Amino acid sequence: MIISRWSIVRRLVLVLLAAGPCYVQATVLEPPSLRCTAVAANGEVTLTWVAPPDPTNEFQQYEVFRADAAAGPFMFVAAVPVYAQTTFMDAGTNGNLGSRFYYLTTISNTGTPNNSVPSDTLATLFIQVSQSVPLGNSVVDWELQHDPPIATSDPNALVDMEYPLGTWTLADTVLNTIHHWAQVVSICDDSLNFRVYQPDASGCYSTSNATGARFQDITPPSIPIMVTVTVDTATNESVLNWNPSPELDTQGYIVVQSTPGGNVIIDTLYGRLNTTYPWTGSLAGSGPESFTIAALDSCSRGNPPSPNTSATFDPHTTIFLSTDYDRCAGTITVDRTPYVGWPVEQYSLFGSIDNAPYTLVATLAPDDPSYALADVQADRTYCFVMQAIGAQPEQVSLSNKHCRTTAYPQVPQWNYLRVATVTAKDHITVVDSVDLSAFTKRFVLERTYNGGPWEPIAEAPGGTGPLLVFEDVDVLTDERSYSYRVAAEDSCGARTAISNLGTTILLSASADLDGYDRLYWNGYSQWAGNVAGYTVYRSIADGPFDPVGSTAASIWQFPDNVENLFNTPGKFCYYVEANETDDPSGINAVSVSNIACTVQQEEVWVPNAFIAGGYNSTFKPVLAYADINRYEFTIFNRWGQQIWTTNNRDEAWDGRMNGAFVPQGVYAYYCSFLNGAGKTVERKGTVTFLP
Repeated sequence: MIISRWSIVRRLVLVLLAAGPCYVQATVLEPPSLRCTAVAANGEVTLTWVAPPDPTNEFQQYEVFRADAAAGPFMFVAAVPVYAQTTFMDAGTNGNLGSRFYYLTTISNTGTPNNSVPSDTLATLFIQVSQSVPLGNSVVDWELQHDPPIATSDPNALVDMEYPLGTWTLADTVLNTIHHWAQVVSICDDSLNFRVYQPDASGCYSTSNATGARFQDITPPSIPIMVTVTVDTATNESVLNWNPSPELDTQGYIVVQSTPGGNVIIDTLYGRLNTTYPWTGSLAGSGPESFTIAALDSCSRGNPPSPNTSATFDPHTTIFLSTDYDRCAGTITVDRTPYVGWPVEQYSLFGSIDNAPYTLVATLAPDDPSYALADVQADRTYCFVMQAIGAQPEQVSLSNKHCRTTAYPQVPQWNYLRVATVTAKDHITVVDSVDLSAFTKRFVLERTYNGGPWEPIAEAPGGTGPLLVFEDVDVLTDERSYSYRVAAEDSCGARTAISNLGTTILLSASADLDGYDRLYWNGYSQWAGNVAGYTVYRSIADGPFDPVGSTAASIWQFPDNVENLFNTPGKFCYYVEANETDDPSGINAVSVSNIACTVQQEEVWVPNAFIAGGYNSTFKPVLAYADINRYEFTIFNRWGQQIWTTNNRDEAWDGRMNGAFVPQGVYAYYCSFLNGAGKTVERKGTVTFLP
């Protein structure tokens, strides 16, 4: 139940009066009873109300408020100072653009407060006209003036229609609680305008804006019913058959292909009874195709004009037949996709060998998508067609024709592992040449070390190229030498060609006290050519690698004299490169070992005395195999005070402090630096200075 705001306030006043004595009572008139809002052709809105009782002549004025939304905000529009005036025209708005919301108050000339509560809020009737699709209706929608309608509203609202232009007639009567109305358009192409009236018991009418649109007969023909889609096995092209639409004004049909990317119109056929369509652009031999049909009539609309077109039913989909030949098992598996469009009762598989007449091979249940044909012979051509059968006599559909020629391909005759080489501390690259004249199902890379069992570690499909490159990243190249081989498998998984071995070079290095680094490695084996020799590369203090020597193919060790490199940090790294020669293919390979590093023992020589002006007139440590990037040399007096320091390896102390010789005596020194392994080396001691 809806209670007016004025009634609530009035009851509150009575409750307050009943609660205790009141010495001053203000007389406040009730608000006017707003009954009607009428929108003129120019958008101006006229309000009509019923004046409140005023037996003691306390009326001062009415005040009109308006908002563009039911929730406000409301703005003051005008004051009406005449009690007997019960209409007001709001020229400051445009009711043709949307609903406007109004309420009124009454201002009394005595008492405080003298402003009544607001009247009921009434909205203008704002209608919007549209045409439904595809039903072909004119649709009128509007907002109710008040929900629920005010008590004095007539139970019915009136819908007027203007057709032809200038002639308004009553189109329908609806309940005053309805705000939606639709009517089937019976004209082919013309303008229709509408307006809505809401009578009130006071005799006024609320009138909506008048608006409309140009309407057309857009009721399309009935949706065509697809009978079947089938495949012409002579061309592997789809053929569509459907029932004609019953409407006699059906002009033709639109053939639509349903694809994963959406529907695509492929053709338009004219003639109501033209209901068979062979599609010359079909690729039914490559996959299933789905189609649906829409009907069109002779009534055109739009710009450019287009005919009324029906919707479509769900598409029908052809059967797509494919086969899988297992040459090892001697079977052909025939696979099908389902016919979609009507329930299939059974599938019949027909076959032909070497162009012989087709015979029934098998009858399959609807839920059986494949059939395996056994005892298949090599070097024969097998062709298949699947037939779907429904419950009705006309429900028969053929698949594409699919043929398979059986063969056992040539097996690989050779397989040559070109090289196994270390490419990083945890990375070995293996390169293999393969026989491209044969069919290989896959290549399997196997690995062993220390005489252990062979284990598969990687595989590659056949037919990927003349060279296969495997990357083994699960290795410890600083600790182990690995042997590899590649096994080729034919189409049935049998091993037919196993490559030669490829063994990586494992290099070890040691730093000896005689100033030599000594290197040892295993030789590379099983190239098609010969090992020409080994080249030794060296890096100093993580610098670039440069060749420092070579050995014959039978020599697998190398001594490197680094005595003259005592001014370096003492870290030396090496790798060995094996070089192939006389490879039958003319392509000689190179295999590289792991990197092995040594660190020569650092050396420090410190004098115990020096004399100003003497043969040893300065004092500094003499270093070998030391990293000078973090070098420090500091002098302290007998009280532990620092009197001199340097970070320059070549700078010596001359016995001075602040330009003057220090007194004769014993002084402490501290020296630190990094060795080739990155470890801090410290030396402490004393030196005697004689001025």
